[in-house]
Amino acid sequence: MKMNYLSRLVWSVLVGATVIMTSCSGDDESALPEAGTDGFFVVNEGGFLNGNASLSYFNKSTKIMTNDVFLDATSRPLGDQAQSMTIFEDKGYIVVQSSSKIEVIDSKDFSSTTTITEGLSSPRYFLGISSTKGYVSDWGSDSKTGTIKVLDLMSNTVTKSIATGQGANKMIFVGNKVYVTTTGGFGSLDNNIQVISTDTDAIIKTIQVGDNPKSIVSDEAGTIWVAGTGSVVYNPDFSVDEANSTAGFIAKIVNDEVEVIFSMPSKASGPSNLEINTTASNLYFDYAGNIYTLETAGVGAGASIDIKQFINKSFYGLDLDPSTNNILGFDAGDFTSAGTMSRYDESGTLIDSYEVGIIPNGAGL
Repeated sequence: MKMNYLSRLVWSVLVGATVIMTSCSGDDESALPEAGTDGFFVVNEGGFLNGNASLSYFNKSTKIMTNDVFLDATSRPLGDQAQSMTIFEDKGYIVVQSSSKIEVIDSKDFSSTTTITEGLSSPRYFLGISSTKGYVSDWGSDSKTGTIKVLDLMSNTVTKSIATGQGANKMIFVGNKVYVTTTGGFGSLDNNIQVISTDTDAIIKTIQVGDNPKSIVSDEAGTIWVAGTGSVVYNPDFSVDEANSTAGFIAKIVNDEVEVIFSMPSKASGPSNLEINTTASNLYFDYAGNIYTLETAGVGAGASIDIKQFINKSFYGLDLDPSTNNILGFDAGDFTSAGTMSRYDESGTLIDSYEVGIIPNGAGL
């Protein structure tokens, strides 16, 4: 008989039940962890159309990873292809793309609050706007007709769809504006950042960057950074068609204008999984099989890009723990069995690694 979450957590604390754990802690292990303060979630995407997505939870005090916390708390599977999770006002919004739904849980005890399905086709990311409103990016039923769904958080219903172009994806909230990357969805191509006013829920500007802008972050000054993978075209022998491919890029946007775009040296791959530390001094991203860092202070018009190798490894997903500035790398392994999450400090030194679920793609923070 499967233990419920609380029983499983107590048992994990008593026996240290984590398959891969390279450090221990002498801290008090009896308290129930609070998400966002004492730990964070790990989103395990699961195999496409296999319905084996799952959720893990890492307790930073005890250094224990507990897997299958959604299943244990709700007695039902999470669904097919969990894309992302966002913690907003003590609730966890888990976006399950192929199941066309958002599972909402209590971030403290992991119990189910509600399931949102109406008005969603192929949802990707959730962004909290206010206590009564959220945005959800959605690729649409054809994976091309991208929209931002305006979500009433009181009734948990979609009240409006904002057409964005192909592949509405990651979003950031700056001032009273939301900036949306349009990655093109499946097999498509787009090169824009759409700017939405949260006062009117309407697009007020389109910023053209490079092909396939996948990641976007901002700092406290409102400077926006975008990483795009470009478009790779292959020859019949599977070599890169340099003439018809476009390079990946990193763009800096100030006052809704592109200040500079740096093209990456290779057209075979582009930067992805862009993150920024809490002091806004460094960008981190996955590129050409490694994790690189870029100091933001030296980036400007007329300057050359100076990226430095940070971790000699590539990850399926990358996040940054804002309470520690630790880099979180998510390795999908063989994409059919359990993956791992690894933590690195600000110098790029491995702290520890933990076994999680199938195809971990990021953290719920």
